[in-house]
Amino acid sequence: MSSGGVGSSNGTSPSGSSRSDAHTSKQAKAISDAIDKSLRAEKEQRQKERGAKLLILGPSETGKTTVLKQLKLLYGRKGLDAERQTYRRVVHLNVMKAIQTLCNGLRQSGLALERPENEVHLETVSRLETTLRRYSITSIGFANPAIPRKITDAKAETDMFYEMVPAINALWADRSIQAIFQNASKLNLQDSAKYFLDSIDRLADPNYVPTDDDILQARVRTLAVTEHVFMIDNVTYKIYDVGGQKSLRKYWAPYFDDVNAIIFMVALSAYDQPCEDDERLNRLQECIMLFNSIANHKLFENTAIILFLNKIDVFQKKLEAGIPVVRYFPDFRGPNNYAATTLYFQSKFLEQCKDTQKQVYTHFTHATDTNQMRVIVVAVNVIVQRLNLRNSGLL
Repeated sequence: MSSGGVGSSNGTSPSGSSRSDAHTSKQAKAISDAIDKSLRAEKEQRQKERGAKLLILGPSETGKTTVLKQLKLLYGRKGLDAERQTYRRVVHLNVMKAIQTLCNGLRQSGLALERPENEVHLETVSRLETTLRRYSITSIGFANPAIPRKITDAKAETDMFYEMVPAINALWADRSIQAIFQNASKLNLQDSAKYFLDSIDRLADPNYVPTDDDILQARVRTLAVTEHVFMIDNVTYKIYDVGGQKSLRKYWAPYFDDVNAIIFMVALSAYDQPCEDDERLNRLQECIMLFNSIANHKLFENTAIILFLNKIDVFQKKLEAGIPVVRYFPDFRGPNNYAATTLYFQSKFLEQCKDTQKQVYTHFTHATDTNQMRVIVVAVNVIVQRLNLRNSGLL
């Protein structure tokens, strides 16, 4: 009886008090965790609202503008519709430039046309050289503002293209021109030449409107820095595309501040090509040297680098055609197949980083393939957001 009275003197047993304290502590922790979760969510939201700044860098003709076209197609409000009619002009100019380049290659080779009657078409194309210089295929297909351009030029280009169609068709069907095409590495021929030349009748239709694939394949030379804004997974991205020619790289520096990530573009298919402005230098070797300067730049010490080893479709075709990597990169040891050569080139780029701890995210890309680029853009977004959270102390 007395022991019962002692145990209930204040109405609570020792074990009950312990349970009460544990319950209170658990409640306090739950409240603290909820507050932490709320603060974290707010900080993540602010991080998203602040957005991300990306630079797309690399030499010319590596696919930088093609990646931007894919972003417009995947995340732009109107896709590529706003530029569709403008690209009609670009496609026509691309076709004329392609046949002109092949005819120049024919003359340089000393090879005769298979069909003598095509000589008249060769003369017609030779007159294109001075005419095409008047036209500028620059950023998103519009004329370079630094180059005077009459408002009637677009119609003049279209009329010129229609006049050229019979010559283009006849020459592209000539076996000698086809032989030049098969060995065109040194001609600086655009990668989409065959795509467009095989479709000449479709492109010559008076009602022709460029498809998404046509726009992705069209070659556009970027002569200025352009800013593009995209919303990807509720994050605002400001992406800057810059001209890759040597003469334009001096304009890159002002855009280096406060960059979250750099997408560095490489054309793997250029391993057997000389630089356009210096034929003594291999195009891919020059790309490696440029990557070295970017990867080790003091402003990019804490900047993520995403390496796009691009044009793998063209690269694989060259390997299958038997063009040996070792001829242009003597230190390569291994079979001339896709697995061995891609591993070699990936290593060549990664070893440029003096900081061995620097994270470089590599993707093998085919920038004109929308399905592949959709997957890669999602992966890039995850990388950028993870790095943003880590830099903000949230990871």
